[in-house]
Amino acid sequence: MEPQDPNDVPTAVDPENPEAALRDARQRFLAAFPKRSDSIGLMLSTVATIGARGPVEPLRQVLHRMSGLAGMLGFPTVSSRARELELLLDGVGTGVFDAGRAGLVFDALERAFTDDLASPPDWAGPSLSGGGSRRVMVIEDDEDQREVLGINLRAAGFEPIDVVAGDLALDAVRAERPDVILLDANLPGIDGYTVCRLIKADPELAATPLIFLTVRANLDDRIAGLTLGADDYLVKPIDMPELLVRIQLLLARRRTAEAGAGAVALQDSR
Repeated sequence: MEPQDPNDVPTAVDPENPEAALRDARQRFLAAFPKRSDSIGLMLSTVATIGARGPVEPLRQVLHRMSGLAGMLGFPTVSSRARELELLLDGVGTGVFDAGRAGLVFDALERAFTDDLASPPDWAGPSLSGGGSRRVMVIEDDEDQREVLGINLRAAGFEPIDVVAGDLALDAVRAERPDVILLDANLPGIDGYTVCRLIKADPELAATPLIFLTVRANLDDRIAGLTLGADDYLVKPIDMPELLVRIQLLLARRRTAEAGAGAVALQDSR
């Protein structure tokens, strides 16, 4: 039997507060979705290449679990697309698997996650909201871009903190302790790659989620940013709904990691 994914269910259910348990499960699903989606894409590519000799059954199980769980946690379109992919796998055994169609449905599944996240059920609260307490540091030298980012961040419930040069960034991060950092690569003073390296090398700051926002679209630049420790990398012009979703994903992932670390510390203290 395949071990259960610990992100699939809440660790405990309070019978007097079922919505809290659902919200907890939804946050776990949200934080795990990018890695789960990558796994589905890899297995699907393998099945498309080698057919029935590929990981058909593991892929079917992941899609079946995702379809059921997503529907319960307020991701109805994700649920439908996962179920559609699961049904397409039936064609592998009969030799009529449509790899092209499966690829299109997989792309639709990833888009569905963003769409469903932007339209949460009532019990989940506003998924793209910063909750009034999340602080986002914008390290960007262009005044117009800082202004546009600030307007959109405030509209989503975040508190933006502006930093205008690379050589001011590290001290600002240490002083302000933002919840998320948005970092341009081309900065006066020191460049964004150096800023990222310094932040991620500091044990007190390394866990802060950091997203590059840059015009550098070259694959080598992207790899360099991620290798230095950036948690995400977006190429300008930035799609604001996508940026807000990615911020929320990183915040959810950090909350999940902190909750897990807290549970381990509590267990060790007993």
